Amino acid sequence: MSVSIEAYLLTNFVMNLLAIAAIARSLGRVRWARVLLAAGLGAVYAVLAQLPRLRFLGSFALLPLFSAALSAIALPADSLRSVATGALSLLAGAVFLGGVQLSAMRLFSGSPFLVFLLGALVGTGALVAVSSARRKRIVTWEVQVFLSVNGGEARFKALVDTGNRLKEPLSGLPVLIVERSVLADILPGNYDESAANGAAPPGFRQVGYGALGGSGRLNCFQPELSLVDYGNGFLKSPDLWVAVYPGKMPGGVRALAPPIVGAAEPSSTRGRAKLSI
Repeated sequence: MSVSIEAYLLTNFVMNLLAIAAIARSLGRVRWARVLLAAGLGAVYAVLAQLPRLRFLGSFALLPLFSAALSAIALPADSLRSVATGALSLLAGAVFLGGVQLSAMRLFSGSPFLVFLLGALVGTGALVAVSSARRKRIVTWEVQVFLSVNGGEARFKALVDTGNRLKEPLSGLPVLIVERSVLADILPGNYDESAANGAAPPGFRQVGYGALGGSGRLNCFQPELSLVDYGNGFLKSPDLWVAVYPGKMPGGVRALAPPIVGAAEPSSTRGRAKLSI
């Protein structure tokens, strides 16, 4: 059975996109432009590897190197170790998703497109569940948090809350909930959570919540730098958004961190030493 180059390219792009997006989400480093670029490059690489003169591109010696390159593109990292971790995660994710697709083709008959869609959906769901469970390592129930935005800084303690499943709607990233008073030094001077028509202030987005003794919408922003400290120096946290909670949070808690902060990775030695003083 012959397959057109266009169909082969599209199929590989979709598979790459699903695998890379699932891994990026589990690592808390979702950058959709980077994910799409890496998926596209991976699809082109797969097509080139099918050409007679370029079959060597599919060799076991080059695949890990190419995975490392895709990891550096798709998963923002600040060390060789994190690039290597990302590369291994991408390889494992691709093998896992491919195995589910192969099983679907053997178990089900009918439209190849429907079988492909079924395998993609089931495989992606399973990959997200497996990778997320592996990465959620809660080191302690309380962490020190450092945030930096527009030259301002905030340092405070946050309670790691396994029930905090808030996601910023557009990016899908987890949300750290913090009292407004704690963020006084990094919020704009004219910040007003009750903007006209209930819309978010300029530079902010909104996320809905249904806990903390009530329900409603919180304004949130993405910090330029977010670090966490479990007691041995600051580590770079996974990408997240910070929701501004107006007034006092119930129970004497001033900040609730999402479980994924347990997947924090070492920042550069220089930055870590400076913030540990």
